[in-house]
Amino acid sequence: MSLRHHIAVCFCLILILLLPLFSYSSDTSNKLTTSYSVSAKGFSIGDVTTTQRVTDDKGGDIVRFETKTYVKASFLWMGYFLDTVESGDLIKGELVRYSRKGRENEDGIDIEGRLENSSFRFNVRENGRMRSVVIPRANYDNTTMECPEARLDFTGKPHITLRILDVEKMAVVNREYHLIQNAMYSVGDKEFPCRIIDFTDPNKAARRWIAQDGRSVILFRQDSKGGKNAYSVKAQSVFKVM
Repeated sequence: MSLRHHIAVCFCLILILLLPLFSYSSDTSNKLTTSYSVSAKGFSIGDVTTTQRVTDDKGGDIVRFETKTYVKASFLWMGYFLDTVESGDLIKGELVRYSRKGRENEDGIDIEGRLENSSFRFNVRENGRMRSVVIPRANYDNTTMECPEARLDFTGKPHITLRILDVEKMAVVNREYHLIQNAMYSVGDKEFPCRIIDFTDPNKAARRWIAQDGRSVILFRQDSKGGKNAYSVKAQSVFKVM
């Protein structure tokens, strides 16, 4: 795998894995912002900021999230550029809308997805043409946006496999989660309790430090598995407004 392709794969994965930071709180003034640094091959190559906000719609909570990513990696033999905004809505913890727009190198990114008529439908615009991918809701347990591992009960079953709709691949995969241990994670001068979880599926393998704080879910760190293609995403600040 070339370094350029490696970085591209890493950042597609990074975006999808940072998006599941959301809050279930019924407090409509609740806002959570997390900022991350990103490194690969020992170089600092970008940053990510994720914001989640709860709003009230006809008596029900809607969690609106947005992730902004900017990456510019320059090496002697190649360069890589990524500038995207991803957003979506969750109702009762279920993804109902998803969007990813921006640029990767010279290519535009324009994807819209929505849960409707018992299916999740992706509309993808490529080179001025539109194509659609439709996934029946009955075919998956959760999406990559919903972060089920933060709430899974591993009692008596250290490995749990779920059918996950990978919104990056627009396909359902069997993803296995493995609880490593409970731990503490430091961000600045604060320490947060978390659980360390490995997950694997046919497309990805990584370890993440993650926590459920009341009805909020916070991802503190994510590392790829495999030394040759290693990357790391680490929280630099966690700011919560009540």
